[in-house]
Amino acid sequence: MVFVEVKDKVQDLVRLSDKIKTLFIKAVIVSFLFEVVKIFPPYIFKEIIDNLVVYDPAVGITVQLLMYLVLGYFASLFVMTIFEYIAWKVMIVRIVESEADVVRKAFHKLLHLDLNYHENNNTGYLINKVLKGGQRLVDLLFNVNERFFPIMFQAVLTLFLLLWVSWPVGLSFAIFAPVFVALLMRDSKLTQTVREKFHHYHDVFAGKITQSISNIRTVKDFGNEQKELKKSDHYMNEYVQAMEERNRIGLRSLLLEDSVVNVARLITLALSVYLMLDMRMTAGTLVFVITLSEKAYINLSRLSRVYYRIQDAEPSIQRFKRIMSTESKVNDNPGSHHRISRGSVVFDSVTFRYENSRKGALNDVSFEIPSRSVVAFVGRSGSGKTTLVKMLLRHFDPNRGDVFIDGRSVKDYSFRNLKEGISVVSQDVELFNESILDNIAYGVKKANRADVVRAAKMAHAHDFIMEFQKGYDTLVGERGIRLSGGQKQRIAIARAILKKPKIIVFDEATSSLDSESEKFIHESMFGLVGKVTLIIIAHRFSTIEHADKVILLENGRIVEHGTQKELIKSKGMFAKLRRLQKLGDVV
Repeated sequence: MVFVEVKDKVQDLVRLSDKIKTLFIKAVIVSFLFEVVKIFPPYIFKEIIDNLVVYDPAVGITVQLLMYLVLGYFASLFVMTIFEYIAWKVMIVRIVESEADVVRKAFHKLLHLDLNYHENNNTGYLINKVLKGGQRLVDLLFNVNERFFPIMFQAVLTLFLLLWVSWPVGLSFAIFAPVFVALLMRDSKLTQTVREKFHHYHDVFAGKITQSISNIRTVKDFGNEQKELKKSDHYMNEYVQAMEERNRIGLRSLLLEDSVVNVARLITLALSVYLMLDMRMTAGTLVFVITLSEKAYINLSRLSRVYYRIQDAEPSIQRFKRIMSTESKVNDNPGSHHRISRGSVVFDSVTFRYENSRKGALNDVSFEIPSRSVVAFVGRSGSGKTTLVKMLLRHFDPNRGDVFIDGRSVKDYSFRNLKEGISVVSQDVELFNESILDNIAYGVKKANRADVVRAAKMAHAHDFIMEFQKGYDTLVGERGIRLSGGQKQRIAIARAILKKPKIIVFDEATSSLDSESEKFIHESMFGLVGKVTLIIIAHRFSTIEHADKVILLENGRIVEHGTQKELIKSKGMFAKLRRLQKLGDVV
């Protein structure tokens, strides 16, 4: 039944937010009272007509009584207007608050889901889920509270009133209303598959657009604008076709449902006229019956459109719910007060395999990094170097083994305290479309301008920053598009230094830079030697000159470790890779 389906949707929505629960409670009360108040104007109008028809001052029906009825009619209209104003005010405010609350919760959820979730989901797809889910939520709340509830209350009240004033007319309404609802349910099921299809293609289309725009520089560099348009057009065409199919089915259904309503209206009118001619219904009662039934049937006809809107919102809301119900595979320890104080690191028999991968990323990896030492990890691409960083930051948890910092498992730290003690400078620097100052200060709550400048100088970034017209107030553009690769790297180093962490990880930070930029990065790195624990992940062996220890990974395993001199002397894989790189080969 329609009522059961809507009830289930209401229960689903209530679970998303307490504000929605409050909204529904108020909506039910206000809608019921409003529909009761709406009965009075037509009923008073009925009394006016009946008194006019039998008007006879000689038997006590006076102009004064008619004036009272007219004033009562006006008063009931005024009260109805006030109720409508109150209802709209309550609903609009509560719907906006509900949308904001649910979207805020979804954003909070996305921010706190583990990295694995985000790596396996398209960014544009996720954004579209939240934004479109919020818009559909508003549409659903509006249709349920402002249309569905009032129509249902009106239908029930109309049935009781019609049975009271004229049971034959009430009986006809009681027959046709369920027939209409049955047709509505049947037609809704016909569109369900198509409805899910066009929502899917819309989400995919949004994801493709976001991906194209996010990588606009690459698109422009390769002149692939038409290729991106062609890819997105495919999904848009699929969306349009599914939408057109849904509309064809929906319009045919609406035609049938409206035809049933029109037949019901005809029978109600014919039956009422017959009863009046048969002296079993007064003129006022006829007007009252027709007014009530006409409004009820017209609203039942509107119910089909409202119900389709509610159904259209369902897939988006379900996707929205799936985000909210997704559990992170890496759980925080928010009650922990432990902080990283020294920066020593131990990996103890760590084994890890990514989902949908047959090959282990790390296999029984063990090593120790003393506090304030410099340790470099080298190896071919895919050997597991970056996975080590993800384990350290708890983006993932090992399948076996554990990671320790300062003698404590990383699981014993809260996410906040763990990340406060570690900074990462990666190859692909992510900057926000804000000022250079804001980007450097991003990881620190209370950083003044002097602190930012000091960190920038340590990162050898101050000089090029001051060459910009607005200096530290220069906007860097989307993903730092207005800066060169080397400039972005130095901004990232300044951001890492400003946090004053105990551990700094350089994850292939110089692998794609020119010689001059690499020189500045090296100077920044070497300036930190002895002050913090430095973990350097590198392709270029020039980056690891100051390393106290070098660990070579291959297929997720440690195959060699020691100082550079020891590894070169042993003439193993490290020596071979180093020799190849010197010859100019790309590893």
